[in-house]
Amino acid sequence: MRLSFRLAIILLYSLSGQAIKVYAQSTGQDSSYILPTTHITSSKIRQSVAGGINKEWHIAQLEKLPAGNLAELLNTEAGTYIKSYGQGSLATSSVRGGSAGHTLVLWNGLPIQSPMLGLLDLALLPVNAVETINFNPGGNTAMWGSGAIGGVVNMDNEADFSQKVSLKSSTESGSFGQFQQQLKLGLGNQKLQSVTKFSHQQAKNDFYYFLANGIPERKQTNARLSQQFLGQDLYWKMNDRNQLTLHLWWQQSDRQIPPTNVQNRSEAHQDDLTTRLLVEYKHIGNKGIWNVKTAFFKEHLNYFDDQILLESRNRFRTFLAEITGQWFWNKHEMLAGIFNAHTRAWSAGYKETIPVEYKTALFGSWKYKGEKWQSQVSLRQELVDEQLVPIVPAFRVDWYLIPMLTLKGKISRNYRLPTLNDRFWIPGGNPDLLPESGWSQELTLLHESKKNNFQFEVSLTAFNRNIDNWILWSLKQGQTFWSANNMTKVWSRGLEPRLSVSYRFKNLTFQWRGGYDYIRSTNQVALNNPQMAVGDQLIYTPVHQASGSFSIEWNQLYLGYQHHFTGKAEGINDPLNSFQTGNVRGQYTYIFKQYKGIIYLNINNIWDADYLVIERRPMPGIHFETGIHFFFTQNK
Repeated sequence: MRLSFRLAIILLYSLSGQAIKVYAQSTGQDSSYILPTTHITSSKIRQSVAGGINKEWHIAQLEKLPAGNLAELLNTEAGTYIKSYGQGSLATSSVRGGSAGHTLVLWNGLPIQSPMLGLLDLALLPVNAVETINFNPGGNTAMWGSGAIGGVVNMDNEADFSQKVSLKSSTESGSFGQFQQQLKLGLGNQKLQSVTKFSHQQAKNDFYYFLANGIPERKQTNARLSQQFLGQDLYWKMNDRNQLTLHLWWQQSDRQIPPTNVQNRSEAHQDDLTTRLLVEYKHIGNKGIWNVKTAFFKEHLNYFDDQILLESRNRFRTFLAEITGQWFWNKHEMLAGIFNAHTRAWSAGYKETIPVEYKTALFGSWKYKGEKWQSQVSLRQELVDEQLVPIVPAFRVDWYLIPMLTLKGKISRNYRLPTLNDRFWIPGGNPDLLPESGWSQELTLLHESKKNNFQFEVSLTAFNRNIDNWILWSLKQGQTFWSANNMTKVWSRGLEPRLSVSYRFKNLTFQWRGGYDYIRSTNQVALNNPQMAVGDQLIYTPVHQASGSFSIEWNQLYLGYQHHFTGKAEGINDPLNSFQTGNVRGQYTYIFKQYKGIIYLNINNIWDADYLVIERRPMPGIHFETGIHFFFTQNK
């Protein structure tokens, strides 16, 4: 099998020599390339795929949002259900009824999911670590690989070669002992750019929460948080055609694990230590764009519970490499690439075994952009530990019905590989597990219009997804321990209407956005343990969610309000009631020459709602955050 992949790699390289000449300028709307002149970033054929609606935030937008980490951003802005274990605690996502492992997170195009757990704690990803965040809901395994079933989040660093000096300093303080400092320093010229980022965050999270009528409120204990982040980005534009980039992500987090609302106390705590290093070389030739990436990721996750004398130390190392080539001619765009990952993990749960995983994948995509429609066909073949994963295709199309009305559709096959814990944990790991796999379909009708000072956008998306070989840990009959098994099938389907209106009058800008999610994600095989009947909604998956936001901006003043409704859901033991929360942000911006200052106040959960996202894990009532940003920029 490996020989066939080597031949495929040779074929990929040989294709580059036969590529059709690239014309000087593309007609596409979602790509940024002008050949052979100097301003070239990259094509976004992998991110701005046809057939769906993407959401993207740039750094200027992120500064106006009350979101410090990726979990808060997706929860408030993208209509994604975030399963939060409490303020400052673990937070994972469920996109379109998928599991936490069905949302793939990428950093500069490479996956940063834990290969041991198959998921990522989104509360540990500060949004100020990057300059752009892109969210692409729906299946996209053909482009990005295992785990891209519910959606894909891209967190990207970008350089601004027009800046000589840039400085951002932030300080924030809030309820429950929350305190945060950030510093971002950029230095450089038109050839070299250096961006250094540092942040520190701490909180006590000692809020009071409601237990039951007639019982005094209880104070949260053992919930302290301390987190440090250091990022370093170096960009070297060697000439108009070659660029070398280095990114470093270092992060340390110490978190206490609070007791549930049925426990009196907890002495548990968790330490996370993450180091990510990525080097990227980009070459713009007469025949296309080449990207070569290599990365090293190392993570430690240590869990301690002094109360029961539990100590669990876990760590992994991953080496990754990826080569992609892109070619453009007339209305056609083509991408081909190869990806390789080598992972090794250590845990007492593996006993004497040190699991090693090799993954290699070939992928490609062809995109056609016509005047009336554009289409994209993608294909991926992956080899995991010398075993071929079934080939994964995807087909997408955008059909411009009339100038303001577009019909989008996509069909794709997707999968998620078993994690190292699923395969090698002793006892319970199952080396014979099959990947979760299935097909998804999606259809969107999008209307966009702009007249005078009005901008209007309305869309309706319907999706359908069937996943076989869904992996669950369960206590099987006759067993005394939990084990991983391909136990069930899950059918997910739903509707996602969205509306966005903005109006500008002189120095006034109004914006209103709203959305509703109807999601049915049901079990299709009767199970005894966990007990689930055919047609039961998955746990922690509300059927109904809705959100709306309104903002007004006048000169340097900004005022925004967000409201969220989350319908009832089933937990493991108890049902979860529906709840509504509202957040307010007020902001004043002052600009003088090269200096800019922003002072803001966030009021979170302004209606002081008592609610649970995860059963027995209380969330805080009304609380506040206030802070100040200072910016200095000197351009060439």
